[in-house]
Amino acid sequence: MNRLLFFFSSKPFLADYTNFFFRLVVSLSLMTHGYSKLMRLLEGRIWSRTHLFFNEETSLALVTFGEFFAPLFVILGLGTRLFSIPIIYTFIIVVFDAHWGDPFTKMEKGILFLISYILIFMFGPGKFSLDNLISKRYK
Repeated sequence: MNRLLFFFSSKPFLADYTNFFFRLVVSLSLMTHGYSKLMRLLEGRIWSRTHLFFNEETSLALVTFGEFFAPLFVILGLGTRLFSIPIIYTFIIVVFDAHWGDPFTKMEKGILFLISYILIFMFGPGKFSLDNLISKRYK
């Protein structure tokens, strides 16, 4: 009977492992999108999208940073909350600007990444992160 109560428990089960696994899977998934943008940027095939006062090349570079380089830091747990901010900003623009008039199926991936990185920002890096090692050292 006690084993069945596990399914109704409100206590976290392997919370630090779950946090790390979530950061890893979401960030690796995002990096697959960022990699194509990085290759596009390196090859000089700049897209025609602009945002705010940035030109096309700067806009692509910022999106590449948000979709490829920032997730690397999130995986490592180094400045997790700090590097979640450009990712969240990128996906606010993707969802509410670039794909606003599109059907939900076109926006779905952006919404999932946006919510995932808001959760990563809120929960923080957890025990399995470089942030944790750094904070232990300076206590």
